[in-house]
Amino acid sequence: MPRCPIAILCCAGALGGCIAEEDHGPFRPGGGGGTGGGSNQGGDARLADAAGTDGGGGVSGLVCVVTDLRAPDACPAVASRAGVTIAVTGTTTTTTSDTDGRFAVALSGGIAVLGVAAGSATLERSRVPVAATTALVHTPVVTRPAWAAVLGALGVSVPDGGGVIALYVDDTAGPAAGVTFAAVAGSSIAPFYDDGGALAWTQLGGTGVAGVALFVDVPVGNVTLDGAAADQRVARLTGVPVVADEITFVRVRLAAPP
Repeated sequence: MPRCPIAILCCAGALGGCIAEEDHGPFRPGGGGGTGGGSNQGGDARLADAAGTDGGGGVSGLVCVVTDLRAPDACPAVASRAGVTIAVTGTTTTTTSDTDGRFAVALSGGIAVLGVAAGSATLERSRVPVAATTALVHTPVVTRPAWAAVLGALGVSVPDGGGVIALYVDDTAGPAAGVTFAAVAGSSIAPFYDDGGALAWTQLGGTGVAGVALFVDVPVGNVTLDGAAADQRVARLTGVPVVADEITFVRVRLAAPP
């Protein structure tokens, strides 16, 4: 069976009409023209561009309860993955995950942003951009104790009304290390990078072996993330949705410079 990049619908039909493969992580946005579904040949992946490429479809997802931001795809079989609220942002579509953490939603366009864990007393609210696909989409949400521990390790606080982005950078070989990012416009805090442990983060040297960049105190709205590797490949993602007091999970693949 051919593997489906998450932003590409591999077969036609209603939700549930195809056998779902398991995807390796949060949404990898489509930018048109590139390989791997992650970015185009100019290295600029646009969420908005992907939105106009498909008339609709659906997503089958799996809630992944995260305690280590380096591993958003661990998806442990914990009780807290059941009964999690999933909503399609900007619509009235909503559902809850079953006892195994699985859920399904229909999309009116090719891409949507899922709001995860609204109203939860134990999980931090997440935003996860997704595209219509036959793959099983991992949908991460961080436990409140784990997130509090990360903020304590960073020595920062997210002001009320600010947002957070957890970005995962890869290439064809897997997570990409040594990718540095500019601070998001309007943020007073430079990005942090994974540094060898769940509570080990640094603002120096770029992404670590897990390929994670963490942006805190991000202004609400749609923002741009600009990164580059030492070999001049770029990781540029535009239209990343940021919501107050929530964590947005996105993924991008390194590409040749424009």
